[in-house]
Amino acid sequence: MDQNQYQYDTALAKRNAAASAPVEDTQEIDLLMLFNALRRHILVIIAVALVFALVAGIVVQFFITPLYEATTSTYLVSTSGGTGLAQQLLSAADLSLSNSIIGDYSDIIKSRTVLEAVINKMNADYDAQVAAGVPTTMKERLDYEYEEFYSKIEVTNPTDTHIIKITVTDADPLLARDIANTLTYYVVDRLADIMGISVPNVYDQAVAPDSPSYPSLTKTVVIAFVLGAVIAAGVIIFIAVMDTTVKTAEDIENRCGMVTLTKVYYEGGKKKKGYGYGGYGSYGYGYGYGYGYYGRGDGKHHSGSDKKSKSEKESESDGGAKK
Repeated sequence: MDQNQYQYDTALAKRNAAASAPVEDTQEIDLLMLFNALRRHILVIIAVALVFALVAGIVVQFFITPLYEATTSTYLVSTSGGTGLAQQLLSAADLSLSNSIIGDYSDIIKSRTVLEAVINKMNADYDAQVAAGVPTTMKERLDYEYEEFYSKIEVTNPTDTHIIKITVTDADPLLARDIANTLTYYVVDRLADIMGISVPNVYDQAVAPDSPSYPSLTKTVVIAFVLGAVIAAGVIIFIAVMDTTVKTAEDIENRCGMVTLTKVYYEGGKKKKGYGYGGYGSYGYGYGYGYGYYGRGDGKHHSGSDKKSKSEKESESDGGAKK
């Protein structure tokens, strides 16, 4: 049995064995292939991420109204007896009930009665200042309904403290400061009457914020950059996974169940026409492309060439002359 017949029989046996094996309806994902796909398109991923970041920055800078926060801090005090510092601090009984007191405090602050009263008070102060010609920080009278005003106010309690923080959010930083201070001083007086405690101590007044709390330009741009990179990478991975074209011998074996017998490598460069001959058989001279070698009957190796050297031409011409 010659070598060619042996290779044919071996390949046929492997193909039959692969055809008879049970076919699994699964598709393996080559992680190295995905990594290479991402590496080849890294500039595309960066470009898409930069576009997302640029668009997000433009939208934040020119199309979204910035919001400012102003916060006051209030400390709860007690009506228990004592002198000095002891008279100002919560009693032991008050400490045990502080969580429920703070919850009640939050509900009172955001009640309809309190918020509407604050709106009316600020409008009355604004009208009085305008009538007296006194400069006022308010650009105009408050035109808020209860639900809209309610959404601007947040009451928080830092963990394990007896401190109440009132935060007001508004597009005008000066107005946010004025609302926070007016609401805080109004509500501490109400608390003393409603809850029967001493007037809470406002130890930190609100100031006009210098920078907006929302949206954050830096945070938005970073998030948009990451999101753009993830989307671009996802699209590239999806295209790579859905690509069913055969590129390697392994693809043929995995998808078709056939074994490749040989591989043909293409050597790059400009294709040239020429005569080539070599020691691969007895079929005479051949005409072909590239760097291949064709057989000549004498079995000797000769490099292909489409031009004869000058010495060969001279020798042939001398021979013809002698004849």
